[in-house]
Amino acid sequence: MRTFPFVATVSAFICATSFASVLVFDNEAVFNAGLADSSLAKYEQTFDSYSGSAPAFSGGSGNYSWSASSPSGVLGQVGVIQTMVATDTLKFDFSSSNVYGVGGLFHYVDAAGAFKSGLMKIKLSDGTTFIRSISSQTTFSGFITTGSSITSLELSHIGTTGITYSAAELLTIGFVPTPGALALLGLAGLVSRRRRA
Repeated sequence: MRTFPFVATVSAFICATSFASVLVFDNEAVFNAGLADSSLAKYEQTFDSYSGSAPAFSGGSGNYSWSASSPSGVLGQVGVIQTMVATDTLKFDFSSSNVYGVGGLFHYVDAAGAFKSGLMKIKLSDGTTFIRSISSQTTFSGFITTGSSITSLELSHIGTTGITYSAAELLTIGFVPTPGALALLGLAGLVSRRRRA
């Protein structure tokens, strides 16, 4: 397992049943550094433009396209996407096989969309499961895999959390860019180095 010194404190907050080849982050800046270190491009999705109920919501495109769903549908309100039923699981599916990092602000909300704390189960497509204590609206959870790509991420309740709904306020996707985009990133790095010299 690859270890970053700045992720060592995560074990105090997140319990894993199987780490396989997944790096776990509890800090957004460190997660972003991990994406850069892994040569992954980054796409950030906020949910301010999503409102009302639907069977599913979707966004992004190409290598970073996603869809969010739950068995009873999803609701967009107050900048979050949430389940329609308190006991449902909120699931993000990624249509590309190029997603190797996923992070975000995942928590619970009440019926009005206000933040609620509690324990949350976060499950990746390879079966890796994390139990996370969500103590504030800005609690960050991030994952980078060094093995197979991430095709889905699920947010669900664990323990007693009252009548609350699994929700996401921000979604960050780390993906392998297309060869053309990778060449442009390399060119941008070369130009940047020349300017510094």
